[in-house]
Amino acid sequence: MNLRQGAWHIAKHELTRDWMGILFTFLFSLYLALITIAVYNDTEKIMSWVLDMIFIVTFPSLAFVMNKTTMRFWREDTFTGKLAEWRTLPIPLSHLVIGRMLQLVIVLALVLTLFFTTQYILVDRLHDHLSIGAYLLFALFWYFYALSMAVLYVYFEIGHTGKAYAMFCYISVVVYVAICAVLGFFNAGIVLGLLDGLEKGQWWYTAAAFLVCVITMYLGYMIIKKRLKNRHYTKKTTVSS
Repeated sequence: MNLRQGAWHIAKHELTRDWMGILFTFLFSLYLALITIAVYNDTEKIMSWVLDMIFIVTFPSLAFVMNKTTMRFWREDTFTGKLAEWRTLPIPLSHLVIGRMLQLVIVLALVLTLFFTTQYILVDRLHDHLSIGAYLLFALFWYFYALSMAVLYVYFEIGHTGKAYAMFCYISVVVYVAICAVLGFFNAGIVLGLLDGLEKGQWWYTAAAFLVCVITMYLGYMIIKKRLKNRHYTKKTTVSS
């Protein structure tokens, strides 16, 4: 089995058995899309920090299927247990890493497609004043951003213990919320500012996000693979492969 086949087999296996988690993630994405609609109608941009917080904090997390395994990672160190089991099988590390990253690409693409399609249909400012092309660039910018950050989360998810991963997640949220609060204080919203720029044809924001994403994915693959090769596996919980 070559690299492409092996990675796709792992990704397909995980996505198939997590279909309930994917459905829940879809519903959560739809909920976020609906509760943020009113912010676009805030002409004074007082609530722009709400959009920033949801986009910046939540989007990378939407690449991770919400299931029971995810919810138990602190107490049971489920990711280390699963990897400990998988490492007893003749599965190359390259297949494991690319398979995991392929899951991010697929889940995030599906979830954010639902999110941005819903908003484009329901928000007057978007479908009345923004072309489909400009809006597509807007959606792609946030897709590339979320994917880039999700790779960093994967490094801690499968490269460290459950407690270390949890601490990284908590600290990241605090940092992101602080950044959004500062931006809101100065009335400098990233989401609405990006929309204004794309309305004026400033497509290079998305091009830069794509470039960063490609570099992050490549470096992430190399670093995560090295980390898995050298890390210590303590199988605390057996998770079915």
